[in-house]
Amino acid sequence: MRHINEVFIHCTATKPNWMERHTSDQKVAEIRRWHVEERGWSDIGYHFIIDRNGNVVEGRPIERVGAHVRGHNSNSIGICLIGGFGGSATDQFEEHFTEAQREKVLKLLNDLTQKFPDAKIRAHNEVAAKACPCFNVSEFMKNDRHTEKTKDVQEGSGSNASFLTSLINLIVGLLRK
Repeated sequence: MRHINEVFIHCTATKPNWMERHTSDQKVAEIRRWHVEERGWSDIGYHFIIDRNGNVVEGRPIERVGAHVRGHNSNSIGICLIGGFGGSATDQFEEHFTEAQREKVLKLLNDLTQKFPDAKIRAHNEVAAKACPCFNVSEFMKNDRHTEKTKDVQEGSGSNASFLTSLINLIVGLLRK
């Protein structure tokens, strides 16, 4: 398995109603087509894509290097949220994405940082002159109800305290279901 030290959040920069009558798999197939046919890549660049309804679709296997952040792909995972058209880096998450996407991206980030405890969660716009993902990721993480867990994750802490906090948050989340 690759060493993962970063998880990047992206957006498709598509309108809220983009392909709204299509399945999540069909949307991911279209994004894959953009990457393979239009850019000449071997596969979709992202490892996970989160549709507006909250469906999480796997893209490129995480064992394979992604194609989502120039200079950072070899040790990172890319997550892409569908939406974000016309946004800026300082927008709020709610301006472009749904509550279902919020819940799923937070769950996915929790799962990934359990598996890769040293991974830092970052926005594409932190390392590229882009608006993507059209919200401030560090503010989003600070304002989330899992503040203690995400603070440790952003700092890249692999400590036992971070693990214990993540475990407690996971159990609390399961009890809410």
